[in-house]
Amino acid sequence: MSPGAKAYDLVVIGGGPAGIIGAVTAAALGATVALVERQPELGGAGANTGTIPSKTLRETALALSGLRSRDLYGVDLSLRREATVPDFLRHERNVKTGLNALLAQRLEISKATVYTGRACLAGPHTVHVHRDLGGDISLSTERILIATGSSPVRPAVFPFGARGIYDSDTILELDRLPETLAVAGAGVIGAEYASSFAALGARVHVMASGYVLLPFLDSEVSHALAGAMARGGVTFHWNERVESCVKSEPGKITLRLTSGERLSVDAVLVAAGRKSNTAALNLSAAGITTNETRTHRRR
Repeated sequence: MSPGAKAYDLVVIGGGPAGIIGAVTAAALGATVALVERQPELGGAGANTGTIPSKTLRETALALSGLRSRDLYGVDLSLRREATVPDFLRHERNVKTGLNALLAQRLEISKATVYTGRACLAGPHTVHVHRDLGGDISLSTERILIATGSSPVRPAVFPFGARGIYDSDTILELDRLPETLAVAGAGVIGAEYASSFAALGARVHVMASGYVLLPFLDSEVSHALAGAMARGGVTFHWNERVESCVKSEPGKITLRLTSGERLSVDAVLVAAGRKSNTAALNLSAAGITTNETRTHRRR
C-alpha cells in the first residue's frame, strides 16, 4: 500500500454504465469499492450525451412533429405547434437529471465511495485522483477496473469551437433548430440524429463514405431505412467525404465535398466514430500497452 493512500478492494475508473455495474456488483459481493469519475454527473456518455439524451430527443421530436399521435410522458402534445427548441431540450434534460440522481442513489446504497476527479495510474495497484476541490488523493487497491468509455473523434478538417460545428457530445447544446444541417458520417449516431432533426423540419444532408447506410445491417433493412429517411426529408450524398469546412456568410458554413460539390448549411454534426478515453490514464505505469482503438457503434 502507498503511504497515506486509502485502501479499497476495487477501484473503478469511470462512472458510466459499465463502471457503475462493476462497482455495485463488487460491493454486493462484500468488496470495499471506490469509483472515480471525472465529470460531476454519473452515467457517462450513455446517460449524459449519448444513448438516453438522443433517444429522448428522438421521441420528443416525433411527438412534437405529430408523426406519432400517442402519449409521451412529460410532453403536452397540445403544445406541439408552438414548441421551441428549448421546449424539447427541457424534457431531455429532465430525463437526464432524473437518471443522474438514480445512479448516485444506487451507489450510495451499495456503500461505494465516489470521488469526482481525474484518475491516473501510479502503479499496478495505485490510482492517483486529481480533484479540483478537496485536494488530490491516492487510492491503493488489489484490483482496478478501467471503464472510461469513449469520446467522439474530431477530424482536423472541421473547426471545432466555431459556432455551428458539433459532435455527438455537443449537438444538444444548440440554441436553435437549424434550417439546414449537414451530418458527416452515416453510422448509427449520424443516422439517428439525421432522422430526428428531419422530423423537426430541418433540411438534412448526410455525407456517407460508401454506398450503404449502416453496412452491418441486413442489406434489405439498410435499404428500407435509407428509403424511409429519404422520404422523411434526408438527402444522402453517397461515396462522399468533407474536404473542407469553413465559416462563410454570417450564420452559414460551407462544405466542399470530394466530388467538388459545395453545401451551405446552418450547422454541421460530425459523426466520425469514437475513440477510447485512455490517453490521460498513464497506463504504462501499470505495464499496460494499447493500440489505436476506435469504435463506430455506440448504441
